[in-house]
Amino acid sequence: MKIFAYSKALYSTWLYLEPLRLLLDAGEGLNAALEGRLLAFRDIVISHSHTDHFTGLQNILITRLREMDVAQQEMPPLQVIFPEDSSTLWRYFDYLKEVTKPWDELVTLVPAKPGQVVPLQGVRGMHLTVLEANHYVHKQTALAFRIEKERWALRPELEGKPQSEINRIVATEGREAIAVRQFQPLVYYSADTRPVYHDENEGIPLMIHEATFLEPNNKVSHSCLPEVIELFRKQQPRLMLLFHLSTRYEFKEFTKLLEELVPDEEERSRFYIVRPGRVFSMDIPTPGL
Repeated sequence: MKIFAYSKALYSTWLYLEPLRLLLDAGEGLNAALEGRLLAFRDIVISHSHTDHFTGLQNILITRLREMDVAQQEMPPLQVIFPEDSSTLWRYFDYLKEVTKPWDELVTLVPAKPGQVVPLQGVRGMHLTVLEANHYVHKQTALAFRIEKERWALRPELEGKPQSEINRIVATEGREAIAVRQFQPLVYYSADTRPVYHDENEGIPLMIHEATFLEPNNKVSHSCLPEVIELFRKQQPRLMLLFHLSTRYEFKEFTKLLEELVPDEEERSRFYIVRPGRVFSMDIPTPGL
């Protein structure tokens, strides 16, 4: 899966999952980095209302407006998924309605809360499960997300039945009578948070997790690298993409600690890093995508 990303703690964070046409958060500067790819977006997730995660949205909309005007063609509205209780984001959207008209042709707002499942527009059969992040936002919820693929499995009681009988059931009662809908976890996106364990993340193909600090800091609601490594070993994702590194450290300090915490080269090869202040661009193998 081709991923473009930028993350510099306190300043800007965004990650674009190109095959899904999905943007995870919308920090400043993404329009300059992604240029024409902004026109391919179908879904945008805003994890919480800290400004380094959402103020790039205006430039996305303006770019799409200009293209619609120049090309004289319509684009499907972007689905913007965000915490339903975020008064900050609701006020921001009110502002955007004034400066990016016609708003309703550009955006469909999807207020979301933990436990909700939202179908994605970019790829058929893909869904977003909304989770609560452990991150402080004044009187507002911060969210994390898991991307899951819908699939249908034959009901156990029909195993071994002749195909003709299964076809008859489908014709008379519909697909739901012979199959159970399941969701296959593919990607977990932590956004800003302390590490949170989820049973469903066990063995997930790709975990995208913040790793702000090198040492524990109980005064802030961010992760440190040792905690993230511990979560990695508990959940055993196939691959881990680390982002949101603090620039209070030199990058070589981060990589040195990673080598100390994960001395085995084969295990360490499962880690990718979004280096602060640089655009990350890589095709990360993600089974199921």
